[in-house]
Amino acid sequence: MSSKKWHEYSEEEILRANIEKYQRDDIVKFYEDFEEPRYSYIEYQIILAAVLKAMREKLGRPVRAVDMCGGAGKAAFVIKSIQPDSEVFLVDLSDKMLNIARQRAAKLGLELNIVEADAFSFLEQDVEYDLFVYSSALHHFKDPINLLKVSAGRMNPKGMIVTIADPTTLIKSRRYRFFQFLATKRDVKLHLIKQCFQRRIKKAATADEEFDVAEYQTYTGIDDHQLCRDLASIDLHPLLHLRYPAGEPYMTKIMPYLGLCWAFSTVICLSPDDYQANVELMKQEIKSQLPFRIRFF
Repeated sequence: MSSKKWHEYSEEEILRANIEKYQRDDIVKFYEDFEEPRYSYIEYQIILAAVLKAMREKLGRPVRAVDMCGGAGKAAFVIKSIQPDSEVFLVDLSDKMLNIARQRAAKLGLELNIVEADAFSFLEQDVEYDLFVYSSALHHFKDPINLLKVSAGRMNPKGMIVTIADPTTLIKSRRYRFFQFLATKRDVKLHLIKQCFQRRIKKAATADEEFDVAEYQTYTGIDDHQLCRDLASIDLHPLLHLRYPAGEPYMTKIMPYLGLCWAFSTVICLSPDDYQANVELMKQEIKSQLPFRIRFF
């Protein structure tokens, strides 16, 4: 087994690892069977509603949106539910994950433009979009700043990029992992226990460090504050940046009081002057509607 560290892998190698992982039958079955608790990832509906409202006011028309690296299309379906007249593209590199989205779209009678491609290949097309959503996707890339920069090059000057449901570095803490295990449902507990035993067995079988290349930053998290500073340095402006808890209701109620708002979302634009008048209203709408504590930065 290779003893390479994660930072030594190229973006292309990490991409291949993601393709292999999200074509696996066990991963696909997880997403086919996955049923969320009542308040899991409710931030999609609320954050995207605030964004779409501001964009409709600014553009004067429905958005042309891309759920990039969207898997089974969570963000795509939320956008269509909020703004049915929007044109939505769902882009992902796994045909099996996209098949789940096709089945759900057919069941709901929704029209989605489904594209099998990786992010950079899709962005090579000379086509402009109003909104890019990266749904729990940045942590799958070695250089998310470059990804967002390339996305901005295909964006309407009054468009936005929304990153959502990516982990902060708080997930590395033992405190987070303890309460995560405590708060999860029985089937998730069993999954976490299984993962733990698998890692121990693999560690005993080899002297080299082994990790999931596709999901490395799922376990280390992203320094979201540094991400915002890096974006500002290339003239991409974080209009909103918030940390919040995510997961089951019990978890989202307890985590903020422990200082464990472990997920983050960032709303990015090219010209903050275009949306400056909307910022406070967007914050109020998001804060008042989310059923748990959040922190804006």
